[in-house]
Amino acid sequence: MTHEKSKQESAAELLADWRAAGRDAAGAHTAAQVAALALAAAEAAEEAASEVEIAADAAFEAVGLARAAADKARRAAGRASEAAHMAMSTAEGDVARADQAAGKADQAEHAARNRYHEDQGADH
Repeated sequence: MTHEKSKQESAAELLADWRAAGRDAAGAHTAAQVAALALAAAEAAEEAASEVEIAADAAFEAVGLARAAADKARRAAGRASEAAHMAMSTAEGDVARADQAAGKADQAEHAARNRYHEDQGADH
């Protein structure tokens, strides 16, 4: 009777592990999706900042009276471009880490599921 109770507890623990691994995997996949969206936003911001910088350069050369304002815009666009580039680099790393975490979570879920099924098969 103690052995049967122990098997039931073991099966319950394995099932709980499987479910927890499934939740972890879902969370890791969500994190990977968020990181991918952040990367896309950083890329769009970098492109927009680059276009602003180009437009600022054109305004600087074309309009004498707007020269000072265009210079400020160009410097601001350059800083925004640098910030966007840094954000893109960070987001790329986040995507890689999130994908790696999702892969590990999938493996953990698979292993937990297999242990659960092996344990259930041993009962029959």
